[in-house]
Amino acid sequence: MIYFISDLHLGLGERSADKDRERLLLKFLSHIKPHTERLFILGDLFDYWFEYKTVVQKQHIRTLAALADIVESGIPVDYVIGNHDFGHRNFFAEELGVTVHYSDVTVNLHGKTFMLAHGDCKELDSRKSRFIRSVLRNPLALKAWTALHPDIGIGLASAASRKSRIQSSLQPTANEREGLERFARQSIGEGYDYVVMGHIHLPYTARLEYKGRSGLYVNTGDWLTHDSLVRFDGTTLELCALTTMLCV
Repeated sequence: MIYFISDLHLGLGERSADKDRERLLLKFLSHIKPHTERLFILGDLFDYWFEYKTVVQKQHIRTLAALADIVESGIPVDYVIGNHDFGHRNFFAEELGVTVHYSDVTVNLHGKTFMLAHGDCKELDSRKSRFIRSVLRNPLALKAWTALHPDIGIGLASAASRKSRIQSSLQPTANEREGLERFARQSIGEGYDYVVMGHIHLPYTARLEYKGRSGLYVNTGDWLTHDSLVRFDGTTLELCALTTMLCV
């Protein structure tokens, strides 16, 4: 079984609710460990992530240890960077053994071609999100950020994330949803069998056709309100309710 998750936004909101999400993630990782072939994290595992050379955010220690354990057990973990993950450097790759992707991923799984992406910058009008991405991922901006004391830098990242969350609704706009579907449709027209994305916090599937080809687009949803994920058994790609799968 291959799993796809996204948009857990660990670190968001009250610490008690955040710990509940983390416990659910740890239970999920423990549950899938005996039978999982591969795990894809399609962005925004954390509500904000910024790393320094020798500092790691202490509230995420259990999550990081669990991911390292999954990798050490022989299960490959791929992490596609999302719009809240701008502070990644080399910690995940060097310390956890996680493969980090800074752009969309194409992969063949059991003879089926997949297009995997977080989903940001796929809107019908993506000028704003592309500008924000270019600023946050600018090497000079990241270097300046690391010059700050970690308590200040991480605090600013947290504040910026909260401000972004307040200004945007958890419900996707037509610009977002239709933009992601357009990208999925184009990808299917290029020959992909499946397109899996997150970002808009809305779990759903859509059978799309383009240029005489048909394929399936699935959005992973989120763990803030839906507790949803996507799984592939080598034959069928399907949405799954996390709580049902774990019987919680």
